[in-house]
Amino acid sequence: MNIKINRDYRLDVLKGMGCALMVVAHSKLKMWDYEQYLIWGNLAPALFFSAAGATAVFQTKKPLQEMLVLYGLIFLFGFSYRGFLNPDFLSKLEFEIIQTIALSVLIIYAAEKYLKPNSWLYFILGFAAFGLDKLIYPLGFEKIEGIFISPGLFPLIPWLSMFFFGVFAYRVKNIYNLMVFFIIAILYYFLFGFVTPDVNAGKWQFLLDFFLLSSAFLFLMFFLVRSIFLFKHPKFNWLTIFWGTNSLLFLYIHYAFIKFFRLFEIQRNVEVIWNHPWLFWVLVLTASTIAMLIILFISRWFEFLFRHWFTWITLLLLIFATPFIIDKPSYITYTELLLGIPFAVYYPTLSKMLKEKFYANHSNN
Repeated sequence: MNIKINRDYRLDVLKGMGCALMVVAHSKLKMWDYEQYLIWGNLAPALFFSAAGATAVFQTKKPLQEMLVLYGLIFLFGFSYRGFLNPDFLSKLEFEIIQTIALSVLIIYAAEKYLKPNSWLYFILGFAAFGLDKLIYPLGFEKIEGIFISPGLFPLIPWLSMFFFGVFAYRVKNIYNLMVFFIIAILYYFLFGFVTPDVNAGKWQFLLDFFLLSSAFLFLMFFLVRSIFLFKHPKFNWLTIFWGTNSLLFLYIHYAFIKFFRLFEIQRNVEVIWNHPWLFWVLVLTASTIAMLIILFISRWFEFLFRHWFTWITLLLLIFATPFIIDKPSYITYTELLLGIPFAVYYPTLSKMLKEKFYANHSNN
């Protein structure tokens, strides 16, 4: 069962752009005018999730069992990232970006494989997901806040809208993306004028202004990436494609550098960065890219370890055991980072192992 998928590098470009915008959102520098940039960083998930939604459609030839196991493991291993950001992550369940991606991809996979909805239904489902979140919230289901409904980091139901929109934006004629962008942009202007969403409440509570701005941005970027000739060719977009194809590793590495640089107050101690905050983003992106290249180069000599289930089971147990073994919060975060990086590097190997396993089972039957 060798399933060969022709890669569409435009989706990697969108993911790579989302990665770059993550740096803006996560830097959170306490500088004189930095808050004005944060809203653009908060739009990063719209690009990343929409591209992931479009990519999920390509996986329908895989058997359901393989997808359930693979993305179930990604869901669990993704708690290493949650632990890296919050050492007390086991005390309250909340979805981070990896959990939401894992479940959303499975939802789109199931829809494509068994229901085969048309493109415009995905467009409707995008708005329906947002509406469902706002319908459920007043009912007072506090236990599922941060997991399935807002407020929270990346609750599933409202963020599903970006995945659904991604499938629609990828499939329809590109002119529709431009038309939808203008319609949403005009609607936003009549409702909110030129005022951007609150950088904290907008995303955390997934408010209407944030939803509309994210959606408009998503459709505009899909239109541009699909219409501009240069975005189709890897040699012109090698850096964003590198970030996009290695986005899981980027997720861990860029945040590690942000924490490191902020620890030493580089943004304050280096005058040129203080005067030009965008240089901090350049510094993080440069350091992250170099570190990723080194890690990926070295990783080839250790891949044999991750061809065995024992390694993966041990890694998973350590991710959840670390808060019980280590007391100091900062040590927990460092440990979760070190456990998360191998997961980010070798999860394609895990995918190959599962493919071989389910192919073998299929052959025996």
